[in-house]
Amino acid sequence: MQRTQIYLEDNLIMELKTVAKSMNISMSEFIRGAVKKELKKHGQNSLSEFVDSLQPLESFENIDATEYVDNIRNKSRIVK
Repeated sequence: MQRTQIYLEDNLIMELKTVAKSMNISMSEFIRGAVKKELKKHGQNSLSEFVDSLQPLESFENIDATEYVDNIRNKSRIVK
């Protein structure tokens, strides 16, 4: 298993925590299950195909993803 990082809106995090807690599972386990379910539903064979099929949120349509992530990383509290 590999560790990965995703960005979710605050309201999605709150919903995710609530649902995962009600199912007595971790948020990570819930996310893994949701991704597996979507992959199976779409008949896609790999995670990269699934990710490529995703569309950006409307609020991110005009934002350069690399620049956005670099900006977040530059604000990190982790010592470089």
